[in-house]
Amino acid sequence: MPTPHPDELALKLTRALTTHDLDTLVATLQAGGHLTRPVPQARANLKPILEHAAQDHVNLLHPPADFHAWLRTPLLSNARGGVASNNTIIARTSTLRGLYTTLRREGLITVDPLTDFQTPPAEHARDALPHRDDLTRLLLNATDPHLHAALTLMYRHALQVTEILSLRWGMYDHPRARLLRRRTASTLGTESTRALEPLLAAQGGPLHVQDDAHVFPYRTQDDLRLAIFRVCQNANLPFIGPAQIRRASLRDFPLTQTEAGFADPRSFELAQQLARTLGVQDGTAPEDGTAGPESAAVS
Repeated sequence: MPTPHPDELALKLTRALTTHDLDTLVATLQAGGHLTRPVPQARANLKPILEHAAQDHVNLLHPPADFHAWLRTPLLSNARGGVASNNTIIARTSTLRGLYTTLRREGLITVDPLTDFQTPPAEHARDALPHRDDLTRLLLNATDPHLHAALTLMYRHALQVTEILSLRWGMYDHPRARLLRRRTASTLGTESTRALEPLLAAQGGPLHVQDDAHVFPYRTQDDLRLAIFRVCQNANLPFIGPAQIRRASLRDFPLTQTEAGFADPRSFELAQQLARTLGVQDGTAPEDGTAGPESAAVS
């Protein structure tokens, strides 16, 4: 394919963007040598953006003032349902950023519309979450009442390690099944209250327990991690860390913001989205499986 004349390139890019013509846009970028990745990948990354722009009558050549807020929707969209993974969001943003770099070089725009636009952190294989069956096995093999209760609270209500270590009986409202946490007060489910019962009974029951007594015997994060590590070994499981358990809680259960211990609704939403798009340790990839971050050129 011959390289288009600069004026011809600019004209084709302008027409493709104003008409939201994905095929012409990608073909023109390829002909001008502005693609550094395979055409199918560049096309897949730009497709949801152009489709939403056409639907919402957004001019990508001259985006509106609320462009960054609008862009979140096409970046998060997933044709298979749910939301796109962080890596997909990064890839789409990188491809769009490369497009705007090309437009600036051709003199079609003077300011990059993506300046100061923030993307989420990249996901790596180490971020993969344990399978739900493995977490069930972990709980079944945690025969020590203290560890079983700690794991139950982490898995059922996304408690952080610091919350486990600092938890005292005065922070547990037994009649109402309410637990005072760092940022919220959570109403516990049946599994969690049941797991706490033997610990409470060992302290003399709700009428005699000392409010300032620690619920769990762990004094450091390493104490808790070591206890989990030993159970994983005995159950023939890979080590499942507290952070993985907490994320799996957001993936596996329909928790409310306060039940999961979040004070900020946006942080809760982002944490849920991340947890639900991560793969699992047996090698299952996120739903959309799009490749990770790319260079600043259009990909």
